[in-house]
Amino acid sequence: KGYGSGGKVTHANVFIGSLAEGTSEATLKDAFSPYGMIKSCYVRNKGDQTYGFCEFNTVSEAEAAIAGMAGKNDWVVKFANNDAWDDEVPHSNVYIGNMTEGTTEASLRATCGTYGTVESCTVKTDTETGKNYGFVKFSTQAAASRAIAALNGNDGWTVKAANNDTGGGGGKGWGGKGGWSDGWVWQPGPSTRNDDSRPEGPPSDNLYVKDLPPGITEDEVFAAFSKVGQVVDCYVLRWDNLSACAALVRMASTEQATRAKSQLSGTIHESCFGPISVKNQEKNGEKLEDHVYVKGIHCTTSEDQLRSIFGKYGTVMWCRILPLPFRAGAGSSSVPDVAALVQFASPEEATTAISAMDGKVATEFGAPMVVRFAEEKANAKRPAPTPNNNLYVKGWPVGFPEFLLQSEFQKCGNVVRLRLLDNPDPEYPTCAALVQMSRVEEATMAVTALHGRPLQVPLPPMRVKFAGKDQGADNSNLYVTSLPRTMTESQIRQSFSKFGEIERLKLLTQQGKPETHALVQLSSPQAAAAAIRELDGSTPAFKG
Repeated sequence: KGYGSGGKVTHANVFIGSLAEGTSEATLKDAFSPYGMIKSCYVRNKGDQTYGFCEFNTVSEAEAAIAGMAGKNDWVVKFANNDAWDDEVPHSNVYIGNMTEGTTEASLRATCGTYGTVESCTVKTDTETGKNYGFVKFSTQAAASRAIAALNGNDGWTVKAANNDTGGGGGKGWGGKGGWSDGWVWQPGPSTRNDDSRPEGPPSDNLYVKDLPPGITEDEVFAAFSKVGQVVDCYVLRWDNLSACAALVRMASTEQATRAKSQLSGTIHESCFGPISVKNQEKNGEKLEDHVYVKGIHCTTSEDQLRSIFGKYGTVMWCRILPLPFRAGAGSSSVPDVAALVQFASPEEATTAISAMDGKVATEFGAPMVVRFAEEKANAKRPAPTPNNNLYVKGWPVGFPEFLLQSEFQKCGNVVRLRLLDNPDPEYPTCAALVQMSRVEEATMAVTALHGRPLQVPLPPMRVKFAGKDQGADNSNLYVTSLPRTMTESQIRQSFSKFGEIERLKLLTQQGKPETHALVQLSSPQAAAAAIRELDGSTPAFKG
């Protein structure tokens, strides 16, 4: 299934048909591994037919495999239909019961890893029966389906889709707030007023922030709190990219932390903001004059918010946030927007709402964050740091050369040595560095001048072309490359919005590479052609 009409597919799953009877998974891996990293490989038999699936790490690797292997050995090699296993289970969490004694998390992960990427794995023992059971969360529903089909009944195991989606539903993430329910509609956690039995800590410079939107980055949290004071440190606590997040934020003083708590608690983080589309709903080709269809609202928006905001323009008879027709894959770097339906008491009220809201940036949709003083750990007294000439730097974009960072610090003095540190998480867009200045005074000057400040560094030109094989006049999909890893969707929108409405936008992380790609679908082929003419080879909008 394509990204849009004429666009690229958005998965990396390859179907291999017309396999000879007895073809093994090892044979497929040997044949396809030269084209990229294979996340999973599986062979199925149906009647007298043998076929298989290979899931690559990136779409480009899958494309290379198709181009290189199509027709060889008389095999049929093509993109799978959005992974033939995707719809066989409702989510990617698997329950395994009746496991043999001695089964460990390592052995369970190894067994299940044959069928796809395992994100988490837990083994438990039933205290009443003494039997082992476990839960495995895969990165995709397709991988979960393959594991269930292959393992259920083997060695007496009971393998099935877990009753609850433990990866993100029911507030099981860090901070205990929110997740995706059946039908893939965001479900907020319980009311934040009385849900914490743990006491708030005494006033200090340390803050605990919860109900942050899923997928939020440390840079985004840092930017929000920097508006009310100096942020010394920030760390995001996350379960996955689909659950609500929490964060630990350390301000420069108790007074600044108190001000941040007062001004930010109960507000919606700006990463939830974005332009929305509000139009009359159409049903069976007919326009419903008193109904409006709202598109582009943040996934954490509640129906109470929807009713309150649209209630400014008339009497809301009913409203509903629509479930996504798919589940956003775990590990996805972006959280999808959602749509909603609102019925007014009259067509005139609906028209007023459309006129007031269509195309506007919505700042009232999304889960309000809660800011409180962090609990004090017993006997935890943090010693004051002693000024010295060694500095620790974080937030430097992956892929940007170290000489650019060194040039910034040389403005404050002599740099004795500088070393970029490898990021243990290949998905994370920034890395850290160690910098040694020649004198303590120069290091102190660098901290004062650079901490929390955006660095404007030169960027390579981005490349913009039509997506897919269709490079003709009927293609409205664009493929954008040479973007920095820290590029956000809002910054890409800033570059492309001048060419009209953006129908669809998706960031594509290139694992192991220092750049990001993007798919952008504009409203018409003419708009796409204009964007190519003006933006190809230009510098993208980038906050630094």
